[in-house]
Amino acid sequence: LGRRPVALLMLAVFFIGSVAAVLSTTVPMLLAARLLQGIGASGGLVLSRSMVKDALNGQVAAKAAAQVSMAVAISPMLAPLFGGYMQELFGWRANFFVVALFAMALLVLAARRLVETLPSQKRFVNSHWSMLVSYVGLLGMRKFHVYTLPVMCGAVGLFTYQTGAPVLLIGHMDVSPADYGIYAAMPALGFMMGTFTTTRIALHTKAETLIEAGCVLFIASGMLIVGLSLWTSPGPWAVAIPMVLFGAGNGLVMPTATIGGLSAAPLLVGSAAALISCLRMGAGSAGSYIITRLPSDSVTALGCLVSAAGIAALLSWIYLGRGKR
Repeated sequence: LGRRPVALLMLAVFFIGSVAAVLSTTVPMLLAARLLQGIGASGGLVLSRSMVKDALNGQVAAKAAAQVSMAVAISPMLAPLFGGYMQELFGWRANFFVVALFAMALLVLAARRLVETLPSQKRFVNSHWSMLVSYVGLLGMRKFHVYTLPVMCGAVGLFTYQTGAPVLLIGHMDVSPADYGIYAAMPALGFMMGTFTTTRIALHTKAETLIEAGCVLFIASGMLIVGLSLWTSPGPWAVAIPMVLFGAGNGLVMPTATIGGLSAAPLLVGSAAALISCLRMGAGSAGSYIITRLPSDSVTALGCLVSAAGIAALLSWIYLGRGKR
């Protein structure tokens, strides 16, 4: 169908979901509204990467993807902090109201300025079966897996922190919900640093170097959390600061590996972007589930899971040939 009409549709769905969240009067209504928001938000996750790959190739595409990721990183840095104070001052509905305003503004801007990037000859025309076959084909490609697995492992570490840190910091370390936004922003701060670095060096640095450096940072951040938990009585900063390293690693891995995964099948860029996003969210959800099964007051458990995600990312990358076969 092309990128532009789908983008406009998804923005409209996201706006409707945001308004529904504002108007919710029960928890099931709020959950349904959040589901609708998630469906709409998926358009941005998939299409932004697809449109970069439509227009650009190689290291230039990696640099552009890093620029997009760096812009996206600003939101999770500011949102928890801004949202915490908004909730304290005006109540929980205020956050959804602000998001609905942003969604409406973005929908209007996209309707006026967003251009189509997918040529008609590259589209699936009345062939939903072909689209399904494309997903199966991608799952069988070694080149797709070698780039996608580090992205998935990065999501495991990030979602582990996002799920475990609120319980650990607010529930066991007495951090206020408003102040928690500062600690929640640490991975995003690191991610912005990592993507900024990627935009500066992507044109003259090999993709495998960026990915391997990012995986090493994943491991280092988890080990630092574990080390601090064993050697000291860890406070909130001992948990949050190491995640700056993890975020920086994600800033090196995610844009570079995503472009690599999209390159696995040049005619299936949209399908690859959707599948990468789906697998990333699924892996992250698995990380969230695992951390809920571990002791909620254990800094060591959080650090071990983050380290394990980094080790898995590096080993999968090396085992599958580092993108060279």
